Amino acid sequence: MAAILTKRRFTADEYQRMVSAGILREDDRVELIDGQVLVMHGIGPRHNACVAHATRVLLVARARGVYRSVEQLRRGQTLAPKLLPTCSTAVAVLLTE
Repeated sequence: MAAILTKRRFTADEYQRMVSAGILREDDRVELIDGQVLVMHGIGPRHNACVAHATRVLLVARARGVYRSVEQLRRGQTLAPKLLPTCSTAVAVLLTE
């Protein structure tokens, strides 16, 4: 009989406790997305192209008054209970009518 595997999702607090306990290291290339600890792939040409495209989109949006600000996140700062991305920037969107 085959074993049944179940996924367990982690909170950002549990993820931080795994770092504190030494299960994960600060320099591990992982991040918490939707409660899952995922391996981050190296930054390459595709990532750079996406960053360039996002920058262009945000510059146009800013000129039109669509978004308010870009804020820097401190390492370990959470955006949601099951989301702890390693990116250092978050965009605050201001929807206009």
